[in-house]
Amino acid sequence: MTLLPAGRIVTLTDDVTTRLYDTGEEHLTPVILLHGMAATGMLNWYQTFQRLRGEYRLIAYDQRRHGMGHGGPFDFGALGEDVLRVSDHLELEKPVIGGYSMGGIVAQLAARRDPSRLGGLVLAATGTGAQRNALEKITMGSLTRGAPVLNAVPVEVAREIGDEVPSAYTWAMRELASVPLATHRTVITEVARFNSTSWLHELELPVAVVKTMRDIAFPRWIQDEMADLLPHSAVFPISAGHAACATHPGTFARRMRTAIGWVVSNSH
Repeated sequence: MTLLPAGRIVTLTDDVTTRLYDTGEEHLTPVILLHGMAATGMLNWYQTFQRLRGEYRLIAYDQRRHGMGHGGPFDFGALGEDVLRVSDHLELEKPVIGGYSMGGIVAQLAARRDPSRLGGLVLAATGTGAQRNALEKITMGSLTRGAPVLNAVPVEVAREIGDEVPSAYTWAMRELASVPLATHRTVITEVARFNSTSWLHELELPVAVVKTMRDIAFPRWIQDEMADLLPHSAVFPISAGHAACATHPGTFARRMRTAIGWVVSNSH
């Protein structure tokens, strides 16, 4: 844990602050990594940071109502604007945006807002939306009913942990406890509303899709639909489920390395 960059609090707008992590190598291609639901910036990406640090300038932050992301309304459009605000705050030139699950939806919206400001996207374990047929309605309903399980670490327990340098497990418990149950429900509602099928064809930038082959939240066909609609895309499959970043961290980091490299080489 001591090898990871320290987080710092930054102000994105008058009423929005967040905790941001930055490896800081200004000579390397910047990559902003967006976490998924029930996670925080570093909880979702710390194993990728460990493996890819020194190859790219890696940046992650807590999105609104996750971890130490505070203030402002919560909707995916606002989260997409925050991506560009982080880029402006760090004075980045055409960063690559990597998004996982919910973060992949936010990345799509950031690119739609102003694709000229980005070098490309890497979309992992995500898709064009959900709840558009019977299977997706069942899946989303199950996630809604099972949402309390996601917040399995009581905040009171996390507050009692006082390690000066916590173990990875202890730290992860703290991070999980920092995302309130109300946020899970809000995100699930937002995912159910989202549908990018009518405008993905407008995104004229390279997009790599890290396709989770055993995903239930975003089934393969919905990931394939996303790749097919994008004008400049490539698919990098991984034989794992929706939590690939945690269950297969080494394989997932290698896929991210290949996917980011493809985006960088095609952004020119």
